Amino acid sequence: MKENRTVSRVLAILELIAKHEEGLTLGDIYRALDIPKATAYDFLQTLYAADAIYYKDPRLKNYVIGSKMFAIGSVYTKNSNLIEAGQHELRDFAIRYGRTVFITKRINDKIVYVYKHQPSNSRILTQQEIGSVYTDFILDPIGRCYSVFDKKVLNPNIPHFDAIKQDHYVISNAEDLGHICTIASPVYNFENRVCGVVAASDLADSTCDRDSMAVEFKKIAQTISRRLGYMGSFHD
Repeated sequence: MKENRTVSRVLAILELIAKHEEGLTLGDIYRALDIPKATAYDFLQTLYAADAIYYKDPRLKNYVIGSKMFAIGSVYTKNSNLIEAGQHELRDFAIRYGRTVFITKRINDKIVYVYKHQPSNSRILTQQEIGSVYTDFILDPIGRCYSVFDKKVLNPNIPHFDAIKQDHYVISNAEDLGHICTIASPVYNFENRVCGVVAASDLADSTCDRDSMAVEFKKIAQTISRRLGYMGSFHD
């Protein structure tokens, strides 16, 4: 199928703006994407008129994502099978352990947060929000989870690759006490492929049984996978 250049450019503009909370100017955008200034201006004016973007500071004319895109994203959140299949168990886990839970999806070389639940007994304020985008597939536990289990971004050079493969979850290093501890586990669908990674984060705590908690969280990920039609083994 032939790619529509206009649509591709509009999507590229929105993706670029979404990465910069401080906003981007017209000049920032057309130079970063290497497109004609006049073309970028026309696209931005159309998106602005539709409330897809707006000025964070009218004086600087720096564009940020607008209410229209949030509304579209909210529809995805309501209709996502992945979210529907996992949100109840994830919320229960979050409340029991005081951990903020997430559902993420990989879109090409990006990790996108599509669901978040932060319980009232959480001890931290996590910076990730629905729509947040990350590209760390090596150091971040969620990214490492994709790099071990998602065949399209498979990276056997990830530290502890074999151990992660056997455990079927990733957990932050134990020596990171005083920082954030994140557990991540893959979710599969009926096509026998990784369709997302679920995660739970809280302050690292030497008094909790990290491994037992991780095994319980892994079982939640496996339950979600079965609901999505995955019939394969979790021990490959």
